[in-house]
Amino acid sequence: MASSIASQLQAIKTFIQVENEPQKRPLTRPSILFNPKEAADIDIDTILDIALSGLEILVGVDERFRNCKIDLFNLKSKELDRELMGVDENNQINASISSYLRLLSGHLQLSASLKTLEYLIRRYKIHVYNVEDLVLCVLPYHDTHAFVRIVQLINTGNSKWKFLDGVKASGAPPPRSVIVQQCIRDMGVLEALCNYASLTKKFQASRPVVSFCTAVIVEVLGCVATIDSDIVKRIHPFVASGLQFGAKGGSDHKAGALMIVGFLANKVALAPKLVNSLIRTVAEVAREDVKESTDLQWFRLALMALINLVQSQSVDVFPKKALESLRDIK
Repeated sequence: MASSIASQLQAIKTFIQVENEPQKRPLTRPSILFNPKEAADIDIDTILDIALSGLEILVGVDERFRNCKIDLFNLKSKELDRELMGVDENNQINASISSYLRLLSGHLQLSASLKTLEYLIRRYKIHVYNVEDLVLCVLPYHDTHAFVRIVQLINTGNSKWKFLDGVKASGAPPPRSVIVQQCIRDMGVLEALCNYASLTKKFQASRPVVSFCTAVIVEVLGCVATIDSDIVKRIHPFVASGLQFGAKGGSDHKAGALMIVGFLANKVALAPKLVNSLIRTVAEVAREDVKESTDLQWFRLALMALINLVQSQSVDVFPKKALESLRDIK
């Protein structure tokens, strides 16, 4: 009994000593602002201060960043450890990070954005737990050195982003053609891009994301020998959301969608049901553009896309709803 109590007391004593001993500082830390050894000497308070200075600049550019301070950059977050948190708590953090990165995707050219990413990497380990959201956020900036620094921190594993490991090895920003070719080899990459750039109830894709996605789609369509139904299915959400009237996707998304519709009409025989759907949608876009603007540029673009569809595809009967939309144009 005495020996048992003694061993327990020794175990408690050892535990207390370990708890009271200062944790050894790691020799390196992942960072996009500093080299790994320098980053190891910078404490979390300093990293948060750097992030908050960047966030203040971002708020001046876009007021929507203000709420992010409460969600991700509050003082309590300094003590956060994701490995010790439950599933529900981590899911909540993931949702906040996803929303933030979508918003940040429109401003990654600003050094202030990188300051906030530094904190998300240090505190939330987004390069480990939020790889897809991080990659999709930074991919439109693939030709920058900031992109390279971020990718070099990511463990792509066996995911669809493994092709970016070449960037780690070379240390050079990849040209867009590398991403286009990967989209052709792996339609999952193309689908992820299109879904990320598509308008949803919760999110509006940023202008750089929409422009990048449009360019990739057009180049993919131009490179493949045959445009099959699988490709059309993957890019359709991006096209459909760009042609939604009243959507907040902006003129870039609409222009991109109309361009892709014209490209598809000239390159491949589309399914009759899809052709009729596109004709109805483009006709509605043309009608609403005339109502909303005195500038007929968008009306002309929509009308040209409509004519292209009808001339290039087999249209036996012009959809009644499309005819009604065109009849309303005055």
